[in-house]
Amino acid sequence: MKEKLLNNLGLKVASLVLAFAVWMAVVNISNPIIDDSQVVPVDVRNEDVLEDANLTYEIAGKDTVTVSYQVRTRDRSLVRASDFHAYVDLKDYNVTGAIPITVEINKDKENLVKNDTITAKPMVIRIITEELQRKKFELRYDTKNEVEDGYAIGVVTLSPDSVTVEGPESQIGKINYMGIEIDVDNANADLNSVAFPIFYDANGNKLTDLGDQVTVSRQEIEYHVSVLKAKNLSLNFEVSGEVAKGYRYTGVESSVKSVPVVGTKSVLASLSTLSVASDKLNVDGATSDKVVQLDLSQYLPPSTSVAREEYKNVTVKLKVEPLTTRVFTLNLKNLEMEGAEADYDYSFDKETSDVTIKGLKEDLDALTEENLNAILDVSDQEAGPHPGMLKFEVSGGFEVVGYTPFNVTVAQKDPGPGTEESATASSTEESESE
Repeated sequence: MKEKLLNNLGLKVASLVLAFAVWMAVVNISNPIIDDSQVVPVDVRNEDVLEDANLTYEIAGKDTVTVSYQVRTRDRSLVRASDFHAYVDLKDYNVTGAIPITVEINKDKENLVKNDTITAKPMVIRIITEELQRKKFELRYDTKNEVEDGYAIGVVTLSPDSVTVEGPESQIGKINYMGIEIDVDNANADLNSVAFPIFYDANGNKLTDLGDQVTVSRQEIEYHVSVLKAKNLSLNFEVSGEVAKGYRYTGVESSVKSVPVVGTKSVLASLSTLSVASDKLNVDGATSDKVVQLDLSQYLPPSTSVAREEYKNVTVKLKVEPLTTRVFTLNLKNLEMEGAEADYDYSFDKETSDVTIKGLKEDLDALTEENLNAILDVSDQEAGPHPGMLKFEVSGGFEVVGYTPFNVTVAQKDPGPGTEESATASSTEESESE
């Protein structure tokens, strides 16, 4: 038996080797090794390393990587992108910002894909860092729509009333203030709900492009709005005093025109305006605008109060403007004459007279010669020269300072030819009839 096994041993070994080679060739031909790839997201590990350095980061470019590998044809469908784990470790961060990408494969797929065939493109991801900023903002609120007629918004309470925002310094710098919006449409009772904090820029516009890197310490803000029976009272400011000479008080401007007041129904029924009389509303000797702050709660009738805190304090501007002058030239021949007699002719030693009018510049710019309603008064003037007398009818707000003098010469009209003979004939006829 042993002799039979050893007979032609070399030939037998050669046959086995050839058989194995043929088998391997058949396997490779029927199930060859091919190149394949998957697009895999890149995770970031150990982010706290940058946080501890008070830095925030963002990935420059794509946050995915193309993983290439070799796999047998029949196993290709068994390998998915989720079988790979690509990541960068922020412990490897350096000043260049380039961090190598590491790719690992699930252990249950290691037999399908060999680690030494796995490559990543790109091989690094670039990280851009920026100073991390934390800033606290007091929350404001804004109401949308209107409460039901006869009601007013009272005290508004926010919880919390402030939030802390964290993010890149360049993004936090865009935020001017934060607040919430409260819809009070047709409300006639207290409101309780939640709202999301909103970012605003310096112009009051909402910021919607700050990105995920900006985080807020509280995502929901609880609010309570008291809705009270109220009445809007128009404000009447009682201004006293005299401005300096050469100036004029021109009116009052207020940051609010009316104020919502709460109180008993009987008290509110008797009110339509709120009169405000204060020593602060005095313009004695003023040569420019005077701005004062008033607490309206001090001027309310008993048993009433201001419905909303923001209406309690009001800014009032007492407007004072300088007077100026303007000269208007009148053509004397074109003026209407008062008291003129038909038997007289009237002539002037000048063709025009300059009239000086005092008033506010804006009003003077709109004034015309016709608006002066100038009249030449020649009442009871007999033949001979007389100083010219002008009368004016100008609207309120203007003062006639004076006009350049001129003389009016009154002369008997020439009776004309034939007038004397007619008068003599008439006299003779009267004598004969007597």
